[in-house]
This record gives sequence, structure tokens and C-alpha cells, in this order.
Amino acid sequence: MPVITTPPAARFGRFELRPAARLLLVDGEPAALGGRAFDVLMVLFDRRAGPVSKAELLQTVWPASVVEENTLQVHVSALRKVLGPMAIMTIPGRGYRFTAPLEAADAQADPRSCPSAAPVPPAPPHNLPLPRTRFIGREASLAQCLRLLQDVRLLTLTGIGGCGKTRLALQLAQCQLPACPDGVWFVDLAPLREPPHVIAAVAAALGVRPDAARPLLDRLCAHLATRHTLIVLDNCEHVIDAAAAVADTLLASCAGLKIVATSREGLGVAGEQIVPVRPLSLPLAPDLASVLGAEAVRLFVDRAGLARPDFAIDEDNAAAVADICRRLDGIALAIELAAARVGMLPVAEISARLADRFRFLTGGSRAVPRHQTLQAALTWSHDMLPRAEQQLLRRLAVFADGCTLAAATEVADAGDEYTVLALLQRLHDKSLLVVDPAGAAPPRYRMLETVRQYAQELLAESGEADATRDRHLRCFVALAEVALAQVQGPRQGDWMLLLAQVQQDLVAAHHWCQHTAQGPQAALRLVASLWRYWVASAQLERGHALAAQALAAAPADADPLWHARAHWAMGQIAFRMGHYDETRAQADCSLALAVGVNDAEQITLSLSLRAKGLHASGQIEPARQHYQQACAVARTLSSPFWLGAALNNLAELHRSVGQLDAAEACYEEAVAISRRLQSPEGTFVPLCNLARLSVAAGRLERARTLLLESLHLAAGAELKGMAEDLLEVTAGLASARQAYTTAARFSGAARARMQAGGSQREPVDEDFIAPLMARARTALGVSAFAQAEAQGGWLAAEAAIVEVRCWLERPP
Repeated sequence: MPVITTPPAARFGRFELRPAARLLLVDGEPAALGGRAFDVLMVLFDRRAGPVSKAELLQTVWPASVVEENTLQVHVSALRKVLGPMAIMTIPGRGYRFTAPLEAADAQADPRSCPSAAPVPPAPPHNLPLPRTRFIGREASLAQCLRLLQDVRLLTLTGIGGCGKTRLALQLAQCQLPACPDGVWFVDLAPLREPPHVIAAVAAALGVRPDAARPLLDRLCAHLATRHTLIVLDNCEHVIDAAAAVADTLLASCAGLKIVATSREGLGVAGEQIVPVRPLSLPLAPDLASVLGAEAVRLFVDRAGLARPDFAIDEDNAAAVADICRRLDGIALAIELAAARVGMLPVAEISARLADRFRFLTGGSRAVPRHQTLQAALTWSHDMLPRAEQQLLRRLAVFADGCTLAAATEVADAGDEYTVLALLQRLHDKSLLVVDPAGAAPPRYRMLETVRQYAQELLAESGEADATRDRHLRCFVALAEVALAQVQGPRQGDWMLLLAQVQQDLVAAHHWCQHTAQGPQAALRLVASLWRYWVASAQLERGHALAAQALAAAPADADPLWHARAHWAMGQIAFRMGHYDETRAQADCSLALAVGVNDAEQITLSLSLRAKGLHASGQIEPARQHYQQACAVARTLSSPFWLGAALNNLAELHRSVGQLDAAEACYEEAVAISRRLQSPEGTFVPLCNLARLSVAAGRLERARTLLLESLHLAAGAELKGMAEDLLEVTAGLASARQAYTTAARFSGAARARMQAGGSQREPVDEDFIAPLMARARTALGVSAFAQAEAQGGWLAAEAAIVEVRCWLERPP
């Protein structure tokens, strides 16, 4: 049994140590510690006046055993997991030391504080500036750095200006004091203008005087050769080569030295551990608890309290505070500058003014110059970039939400892909770009929004903005045209995800069309290429507005085929919105242009669209004639894709007049064509219609099978706009199976999706669902039906589809 003294109970932070009971309490609850780990803790606690050597710990805790040193390390690691990394420090070459501060009462009662006790060693010397504000929001990063410093000797904190590197480095240095008996020294390199001054600055901080007989760097090495010391080199970026050379030489000569550096990029020294200082965490959800738990919000609240002591977050201002932190990308300096405005403005108005953040977010005149304004912090980084990197940075600002290497090469016009990749790498190393998301293929390079707005101002001042935006427009017109073909095929889901990823850039390209000579023609191509995306992603109103804008600006000499396609695309969107007169008008314009250039494919599409508009307006026979004519022309085309669409539309007409056998034959042929082409959406639409037909005919099990296949297709192809069809047809099936509450619930969910996406139910589909919902309403009663329908309407789209899947997968 080890011989360990039993000191009185003590408290430190969330912990209470009760030696007599062999208990460590965490927030009043016993911690799960093994017996040997507790013995190690007791030895360190009992002898906390100084470090305890590893040999002494092994001999005390395992007096009669031969134990490897790594066994001790395992138990120390277990203690750190419970107590946190700052409670037990590693003293290089000397062992471990318990460093958690005791509460005042326990410290006063400690026998070591009595005059008769052995003197406590003096605190290690240091020149660390006293913090003026609380350390908030970097607890996990601090713990990570403390762990890393146990094994590395050079740790570099990197990040953009104002992200909090210096504050983290100072806190880290403060925590390292017990492990550095010969001192911790802070060296601010920001004021330096010449690289040779780095050595002098380090020497001055350590009190090493120049001597003409010996180089100053040699004197520094001699001074530190036998000392256990930590040096903080702050703001290395503008003298990075000199800082790296000094650090490399000192580390090679001084075994007891560790260095923490802060810089926009790593020093590039052997053995360097780089730790990116990320933006502070943002709220993950809109509820008050999530907002209050975010690091960025905690910092805002703390700094706002300095400007207005009664400031607090509540239900009324939580959303505005979260918006401020989100729009400022979690950048510590920006958040502190915004919080300082709380004394003058309500948080909602602060949020509203962030569109002009560089004029709005300014600090006091006594602040460090580069921290007086947000713009100054970014200018400090930008001005140190070589010209090629500055050019690429400002040109990348034209991208609304990041870009791939290929897009950057095309739009930035900065050389071939290898040249651009090297520049991207350097901007990333200097914390001006992030790779988002990590591990994506292909990777996307993105700026934080604050950096992007700064770069946009540089682009506007450079005189390159128009040419850069023209290249951006050409890039995304080309992408949209490739997508137009791909979204009809087996990779529809991948391409829908890609278009969703670049949607902001597609909209930006649309808007730029109003400001450039190539714009009117490019706008028609974008409209014709993207209509399916706007429909499938349930963004009908946006697609309709962009199409209307493009057609209104179309020049008289526009390419007639693209002009025809744009009219047809707008007609498709108008049809989904229930604007049938507009559908026919757009179809007529498209047909006239298509006939003029004798394009059989576009003639097929225009005829079919006109027939849809006529059919929805109740003009059955004219619609039938147009459908039949469209099918006849479609059979002459090399690709059968549009024949499948025309057959589905003709089947809809047959179904609406009760010709169910004819409808089924057309649906089946349409499905067969689309399956051969591996077109998810082309297969989904007639499958859903076949399910409607099967419900109407009483073939309920077949309807269930068809709906399950449709569900799989919609999920794999990212057809969010098709959710309403799945919900509606399943609601009809549920009513036919007398599951009336389920029917009402799914009907409510379908109605909510239609309202959210701006779509309108076609008359033939209204004829299908109306009697089935009337039957459910009668069976349940008006009140119960309305309640179930409302509950369905409250479901999120994803949750509603999960319910549909679960219900369909259960055997009847």
C-alpha cells in the first residue's frame, strides 16, 4: 500500500477533493477515477509547491513494483481528461506539477501558507501583459494547445487578422508559467519595420544586452542554453523569414526552450506544429439555449456588457445577436467592435448596419492601429501579399459562395490551373481562404464573408470588376448548359446538388446580365438551361422572376432557338404556378420561333406545352390534337426523351376524361422510355400518375409499389419539388385504404409544400384528390379532419417524407 499523506478536503473550480473518503467530486458528483490515478492525484496535490519527478511518483504510488513510465503517463492522461489540461502541468525534465488554483478558504487553511512551512518557490518571471478582458470562447482551442505543447517545441497559431490569435497565445503562455521556471517572455513584432530587428526585440524582452565582441543571436543562445523558458513571438507575418530564422536557431541550440508564435501563416520551421485559430462557434439553432451556448455570442455578450452593464440576451434580441455573429463570421475583433456599439444602438439596428461593416465597425483611437477598424486589420494582411496573390484575392471576390479550382482559373484569368493552385495554396496558408468542405471532391475555395466584402471593395477600385464579372457570367452560362443535359440523365441527383451549391453564383450571373453587352443573350441561355432546377427545387417564383426579366430585355437579334427555349422554360414554370393563360402565350411565342428555324425538338416541346395550357383550361379537343401532333413529331427525333414527356401529357388528358386504359398505355410507354434513358425525373412523373390511376381503379397494392419506387427516385435525384406529388398521392391511397387520419395529415403536408414552393395543383389532379379527401372529411368529421390536416402542414418536408416512407413500407 503506497504511503500517501491525507491532506484536508479542498475545492478548485468545479472540483472538490476529499482525501479521507478517497473521492473526487465534479459538480457534486463522484468522478470515475481508478485507484492508482487517484493515488497519483493525491501525491501531486500534497506536493503541489513544486514539481514532482516521475521517479518519485513511481516510487510512491507503486513502491513494491517495477512499472514502466508509460503507465504513469496513462494515469496522468486519465486525470487530465477529468480535470482539464491545465490542472496538471508537465515540467520538462523535472516531472509533473498540480497547478489548479484552490479556492480562497482552502488556500488560507493550507499548512503550506503558514510561516513555519517550507517556503513556496517564487513565481516564474515573465513580462506577459495583464489581460483587460475575460478570456471567452477558446476553451477547447486552449486545451488543445496545452496538450500539443507537451510534445512539440514550436507551436504557431495562424488565422486572419482579428481572429484572436494574440489573446489565445497570451492565455496559453499564462497557463504555461508553472512549467517554465526560468520565465515566459512575450515579444510583439508588430511595431518592427525591418527583419534584422527581430533578434534585437527578442533580446530586449529577455534582458540580453548587445555586446560588440559577440553576435547578439549567439548571446541569446548562450543565455537560453540551460533554461526552461517559453517565448511568445507575436505578429510574425510581416517579418516571417527573420522570425523563422531566429526561432530555428534558438530551438536548435536551447533544449529547454519552447516557442509559441502567432502569424497569418506558418513559419515553415522543422518540427513546427500549426494550429489554425478558427472563427468562434456560431449558434446551431435559433432557440435561446443554442444562441447562448455559441462562443461568438458569449463574446458579444461579455463585451457588450462593458458598453452597457445591464445588457442581456433574451427572446426579443437573441435572433438579432445571432445574426450579427453569423454575418461577422465569428471573427473576434469584428464581434468586439460590434458589441461596443450596444451603448448607442439596439442590436437590431447594429445588425442592419453590417451591410456597410467597414465604415460602421471602428474602434477607439487608442486601440492598436491595425485593430482600430475591421478594415485596418484586413489591410494589414492584404498589403503584405505579393501582387499576384492580391490580384487573385480580389478577383475571387466575384464568386458569391466559393469556387472550384477550374472556376477560379477561368474567372480569375491568372494563369493555368497549376499557377492558380499555387496561389490558392498561398492564400489558404495566409488564412485568407478556407477549403470548404474539407475533403470534398472537387474541393471548393471560399472566403469568409467579411474577407469577401473587403476583396470586393478592392476589385471595384482596381478597374477589373467588369471584365471579371463578364468571365464569371460566361463560366456559369457554360455550367448551366452542361447541367441542362445532365439533369435528364442518371446523374440528375449529383447535378441538382451541384446547382444548389452554386445557386448564389447563378443568380449573381443573372443579375450581371443587366450590366454587360453580352448579358441579354446570356440571360436567355440561363433561363432555358435552369428552368428544371427552379421547378425541381421548389423555387418557382424565383425562376419565374428571372425568366420574365430576361425575356423583357431580349434583343431583336437574339438567337431564335435560345429565345424559343427561354419562352418555353418560362411557360413550364408558369404552368406549375397555375398561370394557364401565360402558359399558352409563352408556348405560342416558343412555337413561332421554333418553326422559324425548323427545330423539330423545340416544335415538339412547344406543341406539348400549348396542349398542357389548353387542357388545364378545359379545352379538351384542341389539347388532344396538339398532344397527338407533339407525339408524332417526337417520334422522329433521335432521342426518345421528349416522346416520353409528350406521352405522359397525353395520358393525363385520357385520365381526365375517364379513358383509363388509354391513359395507362401511354403512362407505361413513357415509364419504359425514361427507364431506358435512366432519367429519374422522366420516370418519376409518369410513375406518380400511374399510382393515381391505380388508386382510382382500386388497385391499391400496385399504387403502393409505384409510390415506393417514386419515393426512391425523388430522394436519389434531389427532386424536392416532387415532394408534394408524393404526399398528395399517398394521401389519396390512405383515404382509399380508410386510413383517414393519415390521409388528412399527408394532405396537409402536401398543401404546405405547394404553398411554400408557389405551385398550383393541376385540374386533373384536383379531380383525383378532392373526392378522396371529401370521403376522409366525412368519416372523421370536419373538426378532426382539420386538426389532422393542420398537424401535417406543420411537418418539415423531410419529416413528412420520412412518415410517407414508413407508412408505405408497412404491409396493409
